[in-house]
Amino acid sequence: MFYGWKLAALITGGNFMLQGSAVYCMNAFMEPLCEVNGWTRAGLNLSMGLAVLAGQLAMPLAAAVSARRSLRLLTTLGALAGGAATLGMGMTQSLALYTLWFILVWVCAQFCGGVVGNALISRWFRHFQGRAFGVANAGSSLAGVVLPFFCMALIHAFGVTAAYTVLGVLTCLLGPLAWWLVRDEPQALGLHPDGRRHEPHAPKAKPVNASFAALIHSRQAWFVGIAYGLALMTASTFMSQMKPRFADLGLEAWPAMLLACLSALFAALAKYAWGWVSDRTTPLVASRLIMAMSVASVALLLLPPSLPQLTLFSVAFGGCIGGLWTVLPAVVSWYFGSQNFLSAYKFITIILILRCAGFPVMAASHGLFGSYALADAFFGASLLTSLLLTFLLRPGDAVENAHHRH
Repeated sequence: MFYGWKLAALITGGNFMLQGSAVYCMNAFMEPLCEVNGWTRAGLNLSMGLAVLAGQLAMPLAAAVSARRSLRLLTTLGALAGGAATLGMGMTQSLALYTLWFILVWVCAQFCGGVVGNALISRWFRHFQGRAFGVANAGSSLAGVVLPFFCMALIHAFGVTAAYTVLGVLTCLLGPLAWWLVRDEPQALGLHPDGRRHEPHAPKAKPVNASFAALIHSRQAWFVGIAYGLALMTASTFMSQMKPRFADLGLEAWPAMLLACLSALFAALAKYAWGWVSDRTTPLVASRLIMAMSVASVALLLLPPSLPQLTLFSVAFGGCIGGLWTVLPAVVSWYFGSQNFLSAYKFITIILILRCAGFPVMAASHGLFGSYALADAFFGASLLTSLLLTFLLRPGDAVENAHHRH
């Protein structure tokens, strides 16, 4: 097996323990945290919003640091610091301090997995890049299949603090594993991208200026950033609170959690599937399909709530939205060139701050009206806007379009 797939599996572990736990585990922790500490859902949503904002701001920072520092060191430190922060989340009854620890978890998620993980994939893969991005980013969704049930069982048996302690220790264990496995480039082991016997042929492409100043004036960069920012906003807020949402509609706790995990399972499977679509067609085609199918899946919420309708929504939404983190880096690499990946990705991650707006919207909807109906309408409109923006992107402007067709 090509060594790069081992790194993809490690990145999956980082996304599983940090990004996945930060998003999906709130399905298990939200109601107990409110009961034990006297917090409100609105307060926790604002806490999550601040944490996501900090994690989003850390993305361009992580991209800049990745271009200058060892990816091996960054991944190791991200795991250790993220595990320590997770431990801290279970040891406080102050919402402010909880938010600070939550912020650190989100920041570390960009170093153990996240941006640093995508930087590794961009160096180790070329022809199979879409599928490798899919494997590496599947961990965040796989976490939604396993961790909510796992944490829910721990909380019922031992309490919130014990559950966070177990998560923190497991995350810290990724540190030594990362130091042992990670190598910044395949050449460090005498290998070449994709496991080939020689360097991949560099496609003929028009020169592109990927400086920060040039990207500010690039319509393509703004269209990609806004489209994915709005789509990821919907994905993060929906997936983090599916269980409370379903419980509010009348489902018992365990069936509601089962549907949330089912959605995460299809999101995980979709990551590789959308990576395959991206490799076989183009990342732009995959983007348009994801956005269109996501709009259709959210429209299912207009139907009267029932177990079959909620099951269909869980499967459809997870399967559609799961590919966003897979196709996004593939689009950036395709549109701006693999050699410009970090500089272009750094700029686009700044625009992705848009996705942080979802948690205040969710908090306002539930706080003012006691339901998520207003938020659902807002997110549906956001996904439709994302779809329209992808049609403003022209394939002919992509640096590696000719190579992809070949």
